[in-house]
Amino acid sequence: MEQQTVTIAKAGIQASLNARCSVVAAANPIYGRFDNSLPLQRNVALPDSLLSRFDLVFIVRDRIEEAIDARLAGAWLGVAVRLPVGLP
Repeated sequence: MEQQTVTIAKAGIQASLNARCSVVAAANPIYGRFDNSLPLQRNVALPDSLLSRFDLVFIVRDRIEEAIDARLAGAWLGVAVRLPVGLP
């Protein structure tokens, strides 16, 4: 993908096609919690060769606050209880 082309060989035909695409990926941290003392590579257990292919990396963290989490859970459960019959 670094060369912006993809080579395909099928049924005796070889083609080199332009590859212009975006890739969005997600990874969960090892053991379910992000450790600030470790680098990103050790937190998600992905090899450097794979991580280096991404131009941008965003880390989304959830602060552990029981009061806020309880309010959010209550709001979502309230929405689920009010759903009309037949909807998931």
